[in-house]
Amino acid sequence: MKAPRDSQFLGTEKINKLLFSLSMPAFIAMLVSGIYNIVDTIFVGKGVGTLAVGAIGIVYPIQTMYTAFAQMVSIGCASALSRSLGAKNNERANQITTNAYVLTLIISILLMIISFFFADKLLYLFGSNEELIPHAKDYFFVGIWAIPFNAFALLASAVFRAEGDIKISMVTVLIGALFNIALDPLFIFTFHLGITGAAWATVISQALATAFSLFFILSHRSVVKFERRFLLPNVKVMTSIISVGFSAFARNAASSLFALITNATLRNLGGTVALTAFGTVNRIISLFFLPIMGINQGLQPIASYNYGAKQPERIRQVVKLALIYTTLIGAIGSVTGFLFPHFLIKLFTKDADLISQATFVLRLQLLFFWTIGLQTVASTFYQALGRAMPALFLSILRQFIILIPLILLLPRFTNLGLNGVWYAFPISDFTAFLICALVLWKAWHHLKKTESPVK
Repeated sequence: MKAPRDSQFLGTEKINKLLFSLSMPAFIAMLVSGIYNIVDTIFVGKGVGTLAVGAIGIVYPIQTMYTAFAQMVSIGCASALSRSLGAKNNERANQITTNAYVLTLIISILLMIISFFFADKLLYLFGSNEELIPHAKDYFFVGIWAIPFNAFALLASAVFRAEGDIKISMVTVLIGALFNIALDPLFIFTFHLGITGAAWATVISQALATAFSLFFILSHRSVVKFERRFLLPNVKVMTSIISVGFSAFARNAASSLFALITNATLRNLGGTVALTAFGTVNRIISLFFLPIMGINQGLQPIASYNYGAKQPERIRQVVKLALIYTTLIGAIGSVTGFLFPHFLIKLFTKDADLISQATFVLRLQLLFFWTIGLQTVASTFYQALGRAMPALFLSILRQFIILIPLILLLPRFTNLGLNGVWYAFPISDFTAFLICALVLWKAWHHLKKTESPVK
């Protein structure tokens, strides 16, 4: 298992071949992660019950908030790292990587402390009720121990991806997902640990992924290296990481805020059935969404490296291909959600009321899913070039600027009631698509005219 000597192929290899070779391992890793999310919920639903599935739906947005911090560092690091490698500045690449790990450790410790002391308040804040709280607390308290492991695994995967070693990035993700799938039934059905067993499966699998990634870097098989002289935090380097990665944080934080507001609204308008339907549908949608993110993970190092190497034509080529691939995946999601919603929902539950409501929700949420590809590519494009403000705007546009206000306004000021929450999703998807298309179209033509990346 030998890492490449350098990352120069990112600036020389044919774009078609390059995007495919970088995206396919990421696609596989994201697909397996999506399957894990589905299988995990199925195991919990069959082994513990419907309330446990609802409890996971409550904890999930809190975990998404923790992931937001991890992705802020990992995506910011990956962008800066690829641009440094493109500019042939390996010393700065090592400094960025080392500082990113230090920053991740600090943030993880702080999040664990906050989680232990404010667990009940967090769970109720994110929509739990008296029926769900016992299961949610069992799952949440064990899951706290996964915070640093998940963050380090995400960072390592981003570092490997940034230097062009997408296969090792894939292996890091696969270790976490596959061990989780294997340990879930063992802990839930064999050891009879219930929902805590599912949480322990996550902790152990993420710890194994972290151990693998650290071994790979510390054994000098990675292009970048840890250096003791860079262990002391550098404010300028950390600021550059956070400024670019903040768009990823904002997107995930907006997802958590959106879940908080949505869960509170659903709790008031629809009760436990609506909450559980929403959590179940989110798991299914992740199966289609994560492969799209896999394509974007292949796009990022190519665009960032060629930005540093001053090759804008290659940036245009890779963005065009990424748009085609992600739109195709989104279209498959839309068609599947429209034609086979009952089949997907019945994997999780036999409850007739839940199946009926979740089927309706799934169809609406996947109606304009074919537009998600362009939205994510536009955001990744600006992240890759280190343009913090446009990346931030595009990252929070759909959920924070459009979707959250609609969820608050439609049930209150129309006669739709609970359905107002569900109709907010396709409206926000299509509106965000139009705005992102306009922004990306302008950036595309600017690149074409100036022969230099967007400012």
